[in-house]
Amino acid sequence: MVCREASANEGRWPDSRAFVIETLPFFAVLASALLHATWNAIARSGPEPGDVLASGVMASGLISIPFLLWFGMPSAQSLPWLFAGVVINTIGIRLAMAAYRSASFGLAYPVMRAGIPLLTLPIGVVILGEWPRPAGVVGVLLIASALIMLALAARRSGKSEMRGLGYALLAAVAGAGYVTADAGGVRLSGNIFGYAFLVALGNALAIGCMYVAEGRNPVAMFPRHAPRAFVIAAFSTSSFLLYVWALSQTPVALAAALREVSVLFAVGIAQYVLKEEVGRFQWLAAALAVAGVVAIRIA
Repeated sequence: MVCREASANEGRWPDSRAFVIETLPFFAVLASALLHATWNAIARSGPEPGDVLASGVMASGLISIPFLLWFGMPSAQSLPWLFAGVVINTIGIRLAMAAYRSASFGLAYPVMRAGIPLLTLPIGVVILGEWPRPAGVVGVLLIASALIMLALAARRSGKSEMRGLGYALLAAVAGAGYVTADAGGVRLSGNIFGYAFLVALGNALAIGCMYVAEGRNPVAMFPRHAPRAFVIAAFSTSSFLLYVWALSQTPVALAAALREVSVLFAVGIAQYVLKEEVGRFQWLAAALAVAGVVAIRIA
């Protein structure tokens, strides 16, 4: 989605506004990363993190409606990709809910974020025939090392953390799937923002249907978490808009790599805000994951 937006601007810099173009997107992406880690931490910090996360998704769908009316619908050609992405994302959200119930935020979030680029690289090889350069291979090895370190940390923490680690890894698999689906759909959408807000609405409806299928009432559940849910929705939407704007001003590889600093933000939030026990081992693993993502992005 965002890669398409960025490609239209390649080759347009530098110019007389170079300082503004380089500086403002830099802070915009950092703010986007912080907001992304923060709204996930808000979801994890509640007594019912799974329900809070689901409520946040539903709130995002509600606030997307006026934006969708403003930007309009994407093309019909993109809708099969959008549907596939929504289905896969719903599975991923369900797995993330399970991960947040079982594991600490400082473990689950870095695994889910780092696992996505680790898995999208082989998808690119199999589906698109895009073989990585040496830097990409180094990136894969760094992220794999980080995930192994986090797995060892989880093993020392007990069975609950190990179960949460498994859910987080599966959520990363789903994340790689819906990223691939969205990448295909947005190229056919003719309307990036219309596509994005329709995805948000589709995710909200899918989560509601999932609750109904599980014998639960999402309408009765949502009001209990509404205040936190709308904060999550505001943070996640703001994070996305900042990121897309930055990508329209600066090369996609640099912005995308910088956004993965959210992994480090998440570990910091886990230690200093959520008061989770985060050791040097986890900090090192998070740093390796970020370095690996940067290597993949610039490969």
